[in-house]
Amino acid sequence: MATYYVRTDGSNANAGTGQLAGQAWATVAYALTSASGFASGDTLYVAPGVYTNQISVTITNPTVETNIIGDPTCTVFTGVTAGPVIVTNYNSTLSGAGYAGNVISATTKNYLHFQNIQFKLSNSGLSFTTCTNLKFTKCSFIARYGSNILSVSSPTSTAVNLTVTRCIFLGGTNQILVTGQTVADSTTITNSLFCSASSNGIQATNAQIAVMNCTIIGCNTGVQVAGSLSFLSTVRNSLLQNSNIDLQCIVTINTVIENYNRLLGVTARSNVVDNGTSSSVGDIGIDFGETLLAGLNNLQMYTSCFGSPNKNFGNSTGAPVTDLYGVTWTGTSPDAGSGTFRQVGGVGYYNPTDRNASTITIAPGSTSQSIELYLGATGLTASTAGLSARYNRTRTASVSIALVARTIAQAWTSGGFAEVDATNMPGVYRLDLPDAALAAGADDVTIVVRGASGTNGAVMTVKLSSGGLTEAQTASAVWGASPAGYNDGTTFGGVVNTTATVANDIESQVQDVPGNVWDELRTNHSTAGSFGQYVNAELVTPVTSAALVRMGPYEVKADGLGASDPLDIQKGAQHGVDIQCVDGNGNGIDITSATVTAKVYNSGATLVDTYSCTATYAADGRATFTIDTTVTNVPGTYTATITRTTGASDTQIFGPLRIYVRDI
Repeated sequence: MATYYVRTDGSNANAGTGQLAGQAWATVAYALTSASGFASGDTLYVAPGVYTNQISVTITNPTVETNIIGDPTCTVFTGVTAGPVIVTNYNSTLSGAGYAGNVISATTKNYLHFQNIQFKLSNSGLSFTTCTNLKFTKCSFIARYGSNILSVSSPTSTAVNLTVTRCIFLGGTNQILVTGQTVADSTTITNSLFCSASSNGIQATNAQIAVMNCTIIGCNTGVQVAGSLSFLSTVRNSLLQNSNIDLQCIVTINTVIENYNRLLGVTARSNVVDNGTSSSVGDIGIDFGETLLAGLNNLQMYTSCFGSPNKNFGNSTGAPVTDLYGVTWTGTSPDAGSGTFRQVGGVGYYNPTDRNASTITIAPGSTSQSIELYLGATGLTASTAGLSARYNRTRTASVSIALVARTIAQAWTSGGFAEVDATNMPGVYRLDLPDAALAAGADDVTIVVRGASGTNGAVMTVKLSSGGLTEAQTASAVWGASPAGYNDGTTFGGVVNTTATVANDIESQVQDVPGNVWDELRTNHSTAGSFGQYVNAELVTPVTSAALVRMGPYEVKADGLGASDPLDIQKGAQHGVDIQCVDGNGNGIDITSATVTAKVYNSGATLVDTYSCTATYAADGRATFTIDTTVTNVPGTYTATITRTTGASDTQIFGPLRIYVRDI
């Protein structure tokens, strides 16, 4: 299975096998011809830009899934500015006609999967004749007028098996036109938005379709099923408001089963049975820009608005777990339609976000370094679809981090990615930073992990500072200093130098301090509890400040500490800790009647002990617990998280708080 690349500054004379301009092809049209060598099972990545083409697919008919993937965020391409991937039959500036025919035409080409592409259509659309098992994911289709946007038909006695997921359609005559062969089918259309078709949002003739969590508004007819059919099509959890009919059967009566829909058009049903779970009254319940117009917090357009009757309206059985934009439904059940309530900016309302941002300090030139990030979702792996990691050093271009699957206990490897503990530390992941990211010569480096469904990602800034002298600088300036440089008798160095003179010239039994202390190897002093071991551990290798890592919108504060400072405890001691659970704005979280526990983990993410917290000022989230010798008998670095729960459906995790147990 080969991988190929297209970018606007490439050349069709290239081999297409690399992502650089001197390696990639220049057009999608060439890539999908037999001359290119692109074949069944291959993957084609398309860089941001406008590709004005009339594409005729002439590759050999694929027999397995064959991917054409837009890369708008440049997770694959370097040296290219992030932006939309546009395939069009307008001209290259989208200001005039380019081609009169279909933007894509294909006959008997199966298993093509188009992803992350914007199709801009001046007149004709995409036509797939006698094709099966096509997929469209996260694509948009914007038509000016007068043509069918996406037309798909299957060969004789063969199912269409079309899959459309998280797509947007605007304009045209029929936005999806499916023509089958009067056989049972698995065509599915989910989490998609349809607007302003002059005829039908979705039309199926002699084909079986399943429509789930779609929004279809402003069309003449929302969903039309036609033909003499012996099988049932389904429409569920959808929002339809159309100028004529929302759901219509033609020829065969009652071949559409509808449940949990909001049908608000002029006519809700034609030859479709009302199953008693849908609604045909009330407001449309989606935002068209009203909150932005009013100066309130901006909502994602075409999704459920404040107080929407669509919220939590649908049925979760078989429904997608996220909406059109990859956002988890806000209620226990999915909304009616393609989009759930989601705030994307502005002021006036507080809505927690999954995006986590934090700052830590690492010495420049450090190697084999790992960081922990909160991504707000469990079960992510290095191969999770859409997940990507990048870094950029001060005022330089971003660099992709190739993720490598690891377990939490495995050694560092560049790009290593592992979930810490899905049960006890949900949403926290380890990322192994490439050594090049931390090389000396920059002030800081910013790491971004994002792109997977269910998480808004995380941003971490690493300040490249040793917090003082590095180990090498300390060894050079102190341990390796020459006594001859310290002659002032009023300084400590001068006193030591004088001692050295006595030892060398008069009293041979007196030890040579410069020779046996300042030049002494640090490796000779590792006995726990000795002064030499303390110097080794605490002065030569200073402890850098721990980072404040927020979990969700919450954090935990320990009294007497700055927001990013660790808690220091001497080995073998019991230590009372006063804590406060606060939200992202620093306000205390009420813990009245809540059960509050502190869990302490060692550096290997193993739970060491659990402590019950006693409220000291419950209304302001203040409590106390005592760390005992179960933890403090073993020196090391520990992490504490605070769990507040009032029941199985109301649990928050705060923290973590970094704890050092030292043998001094």
